[in-house]
Amino acid sequence: MTTLVSQICFPAYYPACFTQIRCAPVDNIDPLAVEVSVRYDNACLPHMDNTAREAHIWQNAGQEQQLSCDLTLAVTKEMKSPIYVMYEIHNMYQNHRRYVRSRSDEQLVNKSVTGSSSECDPQDAYLGDPSEPPINPCGLTAWSYFNDSYTLSLTRGGVGPNVLEVSSKGIAYASDVNHLFANYTPSWFNPKLNEYRGGGNITGSVQEDERFINWMRLAALPTFRKPWGKIEDIDLQEGDTITVRVINQYNTYSFDGEKHLVLTTTTWLGGRNPFLGIAYLVTGGVSVLMACVYLVARIIKPRKFADVSLLRMGSHGAVRS
Repeated sequence: MTTLVSQICFPAYYPACFTQIRCAPVDNIDPLAVEVSVRYDNACLPHMDNTAREAHIWQNAGQEQQLSCDLTLAVTKEMKSPIYVMYEIHNMYQNHRRYVRSRSDEQLVNKSVTGSSSECDPQDAYLGDPSEPPINPCGLTAWSYFNDSYTLSLTRGGVGPNVLEVSSKGIAYASDVNHLFANYTPSWFNPKLNEYRGGGNITGSVQEDERFINWMRLAALPTFRKPWGKIEDIDLQEGDTITVRVINQYNTYSFDGEKHLVLTTTTWLGGRNPFLGIAYLVTGGVSVLMACVYLVARIIKPRKFADVSLLRMGSHGAVRS
């Protein structure tokens, strides 16, 4: 976990020259946010290629004992609660145009039972047959709902493992819960373990399933994280060991994706995310480079200040540069 430089400097742009340097703090990787992570899509099924792994999870669909594996996370720095349990997926394009469009927001707020075929195609009716009951919530986004699950246990000072309580409440945006998802029961949504099933189903009402609500908030990039739960009643100490029982059933093998489990704390700046800091450094570097280019150009071919020979008269006598 690398911490970026806490300051970058970039030239303020002035048309005549680049003479002033302005500095801005950009410590977006908060040193107070702590995280540990582990990749498990390959660790759960070692010594196989992705074709064999995909076949394994299909052959053992619904058999949690056959799909489970154990992971170990070592806590190297104290982690204050709440500690968020997140899954991270690589190489999955939730921003694909067809995937983004394949949903019915009217269904999700319970204003319509049937999603239009144009919105939810190809997951608008069960079994893909228009004569079958409509799927609610419909569409590819809901159909592919992430369904791996985790059981976390803590070992501290040789005592344990003791199961940690992981809450699924309070992990979604309140605005999403209150305004974008209604309190209704799904119908014909991934009801059976067969070739027509995409991912998980929903137990209870749509509004109560905050993991589903997080899944429906689409990611802009092919590598993304989503909250799965949070540990609220205990802090993790340096030297603790977390054992995780994973039910590895979500199929990322068909598109060579990766799955990671992440435990992370947050601050008022959020979690550990290097994107903004890297973007500032790249932008600052490009600005400095362009400043040097303009400076060299000005030295090699200087322009006389207020040179009227560079002005020309317009058709009506107006001066144009």
